[in-house]
Amino acid sequence: MLKKVLYSFLGIILLFIFAAMGISMMYKNEIKDLITKTANEKLQAHFQFEDASISLLRHFPNLSIEVENSSIIGKNEFKNDTLAQIPKLTIQIAPLAYLLDKNIEIQEVILEQAQFNLIILPSGLMNWDIYQAPPSDSPQEKTDQNMRISLNHYQLIDSKINYIDQMRGFSTQLVQLNHEGSGDFSKDIFTLNTSTEVEKLSFEFLDKTYLSEVKGKLEAPIEMNFAKMEFAFKNNDLYLNELPIHFDAWVAMPDTSIDMDIKFHALKSPLKDFLSLVPLLYQNSFQELQSSGDFALSGYAKGKMNGRSMPGFGMDVRISNGAFSYAKIPVGVKQMELDLQIDNPDGVPDHTIINLKKFQLYMNNQPIQANLFLKTPLSNPYLKASLKGVLNLGEIAKIIPQKNTQMSGTLQSDVQLDGYVQDFKQAKGKANGYFNARQIQYSNSETQQKINIKNAAATINPKSLIISTLEGNVANTEFVASGSLQNYVLYFLKNDKITGNLLLKSPLVDLNSLMGRSTTTATSTAADLQIPKNIDFTFQSSIGKLLFKDLVISQAKGVIHLADQVISMDDLSFQLANASWKSTGTFSKKDHQNASVNWAFNIQDLNIQEAHKYFSLVQKLTPIAAAAQGKVNVDFTYSGELNPDLSPNIMSTNAMGNMDLIDFNLKNSTSFNQLVSLTQWDQLKNLALKPTHLNFQIKQGRLQFKPFEVQTNLTKFQVNGSNGLDQSLEYTILTDIPAKTLQSGVAASLNQQLAKLNPNLNLEKIQQALKMQIMVSGTVQKPQFKVNVINAQGNSNSSVTTQAKELVKQEAKQQINKQLDEAKAKAESMKKEAEMLSQKLRQEAYANADRLVEEAKNPFAKIAAQKIAERLKKEADRKADAILEEADKKAQELIEKARQN
Repeated sequence: MLKKVLYSFLGIILLFIFAAMGISMMYKNEIKDLITKTANEKLQAHFQFEDASISLLRHFPNLSIEVENSSIIGKNEFKNDTLAQIPKLTIQIAPLAYLLDKNIEIQEVILEQAQFNLIILPSGLMNWDIYQAPPSDSPQEKTDQNMRISLNHYQLIDSKINYIDQMRGFSTQLVQLNHEGSGDFSKDIFTLNTSTEVEKLSFEFLDKTYLSEVKGKLEAPIEMNFAKMEFAFKNNDLYLNELPIHFDAWVAMPDTSIDMDIKFHALKSPLKDFLSLVPLLYQNSFQELQSSGDFALSGYAKGKMNGRSMPGFGMDVRISNGAFSYAKIPVGVKQMELDLQIDNPDGVPDHTIINLKKFQLYMNNQPIQANLFLKTPLSNPYLKASLKGVLNLGEIAKIIPQKNTQMSGTLQSDVQLDGYVQDFKQAKGKANGYFNARQIQYSNSETQQKINIKNAAATINPKSLIISTLEGNVANTEFVASGSLQNYVLYFLKNDKITGNLLLKSPLVDLNSLMGRSTTTATSTAADLQIPKNIDFTFQSSIGKLLFKDLVISQAKGVIHLADQVISMDDLSFQLANASWKSTGTFSKKDHQNASVNWAFNIQDLNIQEAHKYFSLVQKLTPIAAAAQGKVNVDFTYSGELNPDLSPNIMSTNAMGNMDLIDFNLKNSTSFNQLVSLTQWDQLKNLALKPTHLNFQIKQGRLQFKPFEVQTNLTKFQVNGSNGLDQSLEYTILTDIPAKTLQSGVAASLNQQLAKLNPNLNLEKIQQALKMQIMVSGTVQKPQFKVNVINAQGNSNSSVTTQAKELVKQEAKQQINKQLDEAKAKAESMKKEAEMLSQKLRQEAYANADRLVEEAKNPFAKIAAQKIAERLKKEADRKADAILEEADKKAQELIEKARQN
């Protein structure tokens, strides 16, 4: 691995050197383009940087190259991963060495605030294996073989390394890393002197944390033998917080494998050195901690590591006669004993044996004892373990004081397990005992988190962990639960999936508090919502009241299934917005993905104004509901992504369903009243709809209705159209012309004109052959209406009908022209009134200004008065012009509105 990292790193540096030496006299853009092109030709990755500079003066006689904000992003399997992000890279080379001897002498390489993400996939593919060596017979390869490269010093300043080995199941993170090394890399055999300090070192193996944000320090001379690719660490001391660990290591890379022989130990160190690795102790007045007893550590790693195998390893940890406490706190830990052995002779993970022979301690004279023996952890774990004792959380809070945190209550257990996990699944083997919790209280004043477990009791058998009672509250949410969990052993051992069937009752579930959101806050982020991966729980639930954002859901009952980061609900019924709901569906929140939903709803007696008040989907797609009255029954399916605040993402929403309108009216709608004014159909003000059935769908941000017919107390309407997320309207409405109900307007004029045309006409028959067509366009805020009369009988040749149609068109045109004339007259009146007001304003201001000049008594006062007078006149002119401009604007808007109607 180290060999590949070194080759990749040196390969990248060489790219800069060759490019810089070849183009040192070019312009900056040419330098940038050439370096980028050369690097991307050499790498199986995408390289880019923001800026670069070359100088012979900064570190004369050395050539100094500085590259700002460079990055390397992987390709193929690693196309979404950034291998390196380097804000500043500085390279110093000796140009004379290259010009005279064709050798590259690198004086120094410095990387500042760099971040490296090193990843090994389960297949063994490494994201840093990116350097593409040219063919062995290429001219470049031959030149490289004859060229000598030396490196004197390198340094990483305040950098970060993330290392994730998905194939072997371990990861390491180094934060605020400062590392440097110096040596003569031109030689095959030399000593590399290194110094390393890291502020936060963390290590995980098989999803278990073994080191968490530990300080590390290492001064290590390394014997380098590039001829044999062998490297030796001898007599080195690694400090982890206060714990010194002595180690010797030998590493060889003869081929793609890595051979290693590593030994380390910390023999009979004071216990306090080991306790420094416990974050809660080290970060809380560690210097005041008093301890006694001895700690001993030894271990090894020996063998070959490659894509198929890893070395054997082992570790022994012992604590004897341990005790620790704070001087000001009487409670402490005494009689601590630990004897732990981990052994894997050949590197095969399933051959690992963990033997915790003994673990005990006394806390305030209450004993806690445990032991564990584990083998074949991957194929079929064999487990022999026991845990017995009473843990008082209040005493722990005293022994390990935590800022802003308070806790109390007791945990008690007495359990024994002995057998193979596969036998446990079949109710075989030995597993018995109990867990109890009493009056557990936890609060954190900084996060405002509160947990209260009043009572919890569980027993185990080989197959199940049986929860007889679990009663408490978390963040305003109260609950009582019972049930059973299966596969609990593998879940705690290796995070395998755990299944369970539980009965859940709660008088109140406050999702706003659970998600860190107050009921008065308008936002909540789904990014903070985490659904566990390895659980498969089924809840028979009964919830009295559930709070989410501004919604209050009550009387919720149904089956909730939680598995694979998906919450499924089956036959869920509840009350919301004074309506009855039934639903079945899923809520999904996968890692690094937006939340999504897929639901089917049946809603009865939903008040239209309540729907507009609470649901953003209604507000965005049917804003007219704000002025509507009545109730609806809805039966529909809905799917789509959610925004970070868990509101619907309208453009991804797909919905389809049926709606029944009940007691629907639009008396309070300004758009509807505008239509009444245009048609002069006053009876529309008292329009009442009979129950109406609608089919609709939501797709690509538009609410679309299939053509439907509405029966009313006046006549029937045929409607077709849609409206969108952008508030646009596209509707066509056809209706009979009910002349008998109209006392004025289009139909009344039709009756009068037809009577003059032929007194013997059957007016009712002619009216049945005509329909009023209303075209609705524009937006919800500014709708546009057009009214036409069309022949409802298709290609009718009736001359009387045709004449009637034309008469109605003329009358409608006259009505529109009348409105336009009225608007123009009102506009002229507004302009005249504004002209008079502006003229009066000017006259008064000018008179006041002239009087101010006349009243000035001396020359100096008169000059000042003249300046003030000029300013008063200019201000008066500005205000007067603004009055005229505003009046003209309003007049134009009035006329334009009349034209559109």
